Amino acid sequence: MARRRFSYPLSLAVVVATLIALTGGWIAWWNYRSGVGNVRELAATLFEGISREAAGETAAFVMRAPPAAQALAGLGRGDTDATTQQDLAKRFEAVLRANPSFSWVSYGHRDGRFTGVYRPAPGSIKVNLSQIVDGKTQRQEYDVADDGTWTNEQKADDTNYDPRTRPFYTLAAVGTSGVWTPPYVFEGQNVPGITYALPNVRGDQLDGVITIDFDLARLTELTRKLQLSPHGRVVLVSSEDIVLAHPTAPVVQIVATGAEGKQALVKIDALEDPAVKTLRAAGAGATSFSLDGDRYLARSQPITIPGGPAWQVLAYAPESDFTAGLRGRVMFSLLISVIAVVIAIIVAWLLARRVSGPLIGLAGEMEKVGQLHLDDQTDHSSMFREIDMMNTALVKMKGGLRSFARYVPRDLVRTLVASGLDAELTGELRTLTIFFSDLEGFTSLAETKKPDELVKFLGSYFDDISKIIASERGTVDKYMGDGIMAFWGAPSKVEDHAIRACTASLLCQKRVAELARQGIHLATRIGLASGEVLVGNIGSTERMNYTVMGDIANLASRIEGVNKQYGTQLLISESTYELAKSAVIARPVDVVAVKGKTQGVPIYELLALASDDNQEAITLAAESTRALDAYLARKFDEAAALWGAIVERRPGDTAATVMRDRARAFAAAPPLADWDGIWVATSK
Repeated sequence: MARRRFSYPLSLAVVVATLIALTGGWIAWWNYRSGVGNVRELAATLFEGISREAAGETAAFVMRAPPAAQALAGLGRGDTDATTQQDLAKRFEAVLRANPSFSWVSYGHRDGRFTGVYRPAPGSIKVNLSQIVDGKTQRQEYDVADDGTWTNEQKADDTNYDPRTRPFYTLAAVGTSGVWTPPYVFEGQNVPGITYALPNVRGDQLDGVITIDFDLARLTELTRKLQLSPHGRVVLVSSEDIVLAHPTAPVVQIVATGAEGKQALVKIDALEDPAVKTLRAAGAGATSFSLDGDRYLARSQPITIPGGPAWQVLAYAPESDFTAGLRGRVMFSLLISVIAVVIAIIVAWLLARRVSGPLIGLAGEMEKVGQLHLDDQTDHSSMFREIDMMNTALVKMKGGLRSFARYVPRDLVRTLVASGLDAELTGELRTLTIFFSDLEGFTSLAETKKPDELVKFLGSYFDDISKIIASERGTVDKYMGDGIMAFWGAPSKVEDHAIRACTASLLCQKRVAELARQGIHLATRIGLASGEVLVGNIGSTERMNYTVMGDIANLASRIEGVNKQYGTQLLISESTYELAKSAVIARPVDVVAVKGKTQGVPIYELLALASDDNQEAITLAAESTRALDAYLARKFDEAAALWGAIVERRPGDTAATVMRDRARAFAAAPPLADWDGIWVATSK
């Protein structure tokens, strides 16, 4: 029969209640009620002062914009055409330096020119100049040094940006006075912002719009500074129930829009703080509310911004934050009645809490470790040496596991930690999809960079590609110089492993293309193959690696290298194509016996996902299929003509060119009768 377990602090509390109920109960109750009344009066005064201070500082924060914009507007009246963008930018730079709360100062001209100065990060300033020439927006950006000089010019031939189409311009252009845009998310910065836009009118004509942007993340720092109590919060919201600043909860979220997500500000209904929603529903005059059985003290305060948006300060805190100290007074009242007994009980209670509290916390942390949640840095230190030693050991263990998780697949580590078993040499046969990639042009890049720059570049590249692989439930096996090996289907089973591998490969190529647009011109060759391999802990008893072994892994590696012979970047084996063909578009390239093998394997170039509805890719796949079928049927003239048509339509298609030339050669000098169509690769 299992023994019953009792909470140590709870047991002491029951004993204390029994001993002091008759002699100290009434005194404790009276003192507590009196204390609660006093606390509520003091808290009301505190809440009033805090909410007013928050409202005042917020209003002062944004009200610097109108006078600054008015002063800048004078610069544009009468001489805008004579004033160069460089002159305006230098004036904007002075305004930006004089107003640390400003994030952008800019001017959108009626002819599409744009002049802006902004802070990409604290302590740095950039200049953004653009103009529309022949329908294309040409942009120049400069870094501004502390002495005011412009350096590090960055040009873009066409950013597709026209200030006249932006919300700030269209809002300001319809009036004659300044306007405030609704709060929005600064693109690429994951922080909320707001813009003050002032039309600059010359005569009866709009010359342009002056804007001053604010990074509202500074208001979050204000709410943290004005923390009322350990669990109290000061929150800023708009009249549209948009959360502008919160000391702990995120105010920016990703909203699904089609295939990709878009950043948007969090509304009160979606905020990870139900207290804000409850207080908002209670009305502007509410001074208290209840949530999950707990009483909260609160105050609402409007923010006065003449001509600006309607915002509000919400301040609230659990009443228990202010009444917690009354428990000590209750205990003191009980001491008056039963001094000797209560002194002993207080000591026992404090010691019990000192012991049980950290132990309960450590138990919770151990449970998190079992689930491989290792990022929490909660401190469970104790005045007792033994408990503190346990806490220190736990912190070290979490640090070691975090490091361990960077060297092996996280799913594997989570499974191993959760099982409580030691890692052993073991393996199983499983059907997986194997991924190999290699950077083309990396040697040339390495010659232009210092070693530390090269390591940072590789780290950034590997981080991007690894995140893509992980997003499709792939497992990164190892990094090999500038190459990556990964697989799908282990340690966690993935039924659609081939489709996910193809999806990740296309996303990797898309990321490399983005890097090329940023000036980093590289190409990534990728090879995929699917089939049965040995997967598991392979190595010695002292050091092992969770990896795969088998012909399919070697085939994937060889297929990656075959890209070089056909001028392709993403080749997959027939086995991968068969598993993924319902979701991808691919064209057959050839039947190849990779280096070291005599048996031929059909290989395909992965073109797109079927969901992309890429008509060009669908047409290319169909034409390539007819060409290869004719080639394998020894109809070399027909095959050469079909591939020739592809080359004519797609100059630079190396794969089609190679196969056309080979078909022409066979048409002129047919192969032997036992020719089976297999092309033997002579290099990796």
